[in-house]
Amino acid sequence: MRITSLLLLALALAGCSREPRSCAVCQRAECKGLAFRVTLTTGKTVETCCPRCGLHYLETTQQQARSLQVTDLATGQWLDASQAVFVAGSEVSPCAPSKEAVRDTHGCCAVKGFDRCNPSLIAFASADSARAFQKQHGGELLTWQQMNPKPPTN
Repeated sequence: MRITSLLLLALALAGCSREPRSCAVCQRAECKGLAFRVTLTTGKTVETCCPRCGLHYLETTQQQARSLQVTDLATGQWLDASQAVFVAGSEVSPCAPSKEAVRDTHGCCAVKGFDRCNPSLIAFASADSARAFQKQHGGELLTWQQMNPKPPTN
């Protein structure tokens, strides 16, 4: 199991090496193994670095989506978001920087506590892959319907 989880994580991080594309929400480099794609009813396609940013985009823009796709962490392949199994809040957050301590202009130290990409939300095509990842890294298993009951407009 541990080897499977490490392999999945290595594939996700390797997926970040594709041509750099910027997230429509947080402007971070998009990672192929985590990307989220919204196709609007207008035909415009918007990609975000992760499903968490994709959900934020849908909530804040109030635009109608024709289709929603996520990337399977295990394979890097696109799939319909409604068919994916998600692991929410695991210890793995490849999209968000670590919570490093920073000093302000007065020398005060603070830890960055909010990041739009957290808690992590990682998609899998297979429930077995999601459970194996969850067993190794924690988090909660969720379906798209549990997170967002509104289906895309066809």
